[in-house]
Amino acid sequence: MHRFLFVCCLVAALLTAWAGGNAARAGMLTLTFDDGLASVYAHAFPILKKYGIPATTGIIAARLKNADDDFMNVAQVRELTQGGWEVASHGLTHKRPVDIPEGYAQEPLKNCRNVKGSETVFEAKYAYEELAGLTEDGRRLKELDNEKDVKSTPGSYYYDELIGEVVFRPLDPDDVEDGTIRAVSYQREMVESREVLAELGFPARTYITPHNYWTTHMRDLSRSLYDQVVTGGDDGNFPGRTDRWWIKRHVVHTADSAQTIIDLTKKVVVDEDGWLVLCLHGVGDDVGWEPWSAANLEAFAAWIAKNGVATVTIAEGARRYFQDKGVARGKG
Repeated sequence: MHRFLFVCCLVAALLTAWAGGNAARAGMLTLTFDDGLASVYAHAFPILKKYGIPATTGIIAARLKNADDDFMNVAQVRELTQGGWEVASHGLTHKRPVDIPEGYAQEPLKNCRNVKGSETVFEAKYAYEELAGLTEDGRRLKELDNEKDVKSTPGSYYYDELIGEVVFRPLDPDDVEDGTIRAVSYQREMVESREVLAELGFPARTYITPHNYWTTHMRDLSRSLYDQVVTGGDDGNFPGRTDRWWIKRHVVHTADSAQTIIDLTKKVVVDEDGWLVLCLHGVGDDVGWEPWSAANLEAFAAWIAKNGVATVTIAEGARRYFQDKGVARGKG
């Protein structure tokens, strides 16, 4: 009898230890919503709030500051944070690092010359695909739709993408000779997006790469600016092969059913004990890239809640996953 009780106690202890080990498993799920679209507030937020699920929203700082009906406003984003959501920077203007100058050193416009017949309007060849903005001695110039309006508007510019040339009228023509006319770089995008969000009341410490595009040079630069960076890759994150400044995400496409994403979550989070970060955009309407239906999100959220899947924001996930080792605290 005593031997039987001993065996029972031993089995119970082993089961308790096994259960405790499972409870400590690192499997986690994070939902991210890029671009700060209005449908995230209108549809995604109430659905996830119903099931007690937090998320991270990547905000394009200039769009939030300038206000646009297709995107959330400051009050709506604030309500998300009060509901447990994290606000991350998604760039200042949503440019890719390969489409604009990489860093401050590549910003100055070269070979500027007067437009024929004018002493106050200048033109210059621009070697990149897109222009995130011009600055003059640290001041932003206003982007206009045509060259004619630039000629009559000090402190403005127009970029002709077809010929790769920018026309601008500086506030002070002498600044052209001093080399203070600069094209906004990706480094400045990362720095100023964080500053703008902080001014609006959202001190972002996570960066979400626009278009899921990232480079090793930008990763190294980001270490002094953000605590962690999230990009693409369509993969999960696993110990020993995940970089804090290159956290991978899996894109959720419009055609993906709720069951498809449930199966992916089971595989990465439950079976493989990994950290799955999902990349979503709009929810419940057709605005934005690869919108997902509200019905799909509802079904997925219900499954998450029913199965007790650990859901975290990017900041909380990184804190747990990397145990706060190697966190950047630089001011930028």
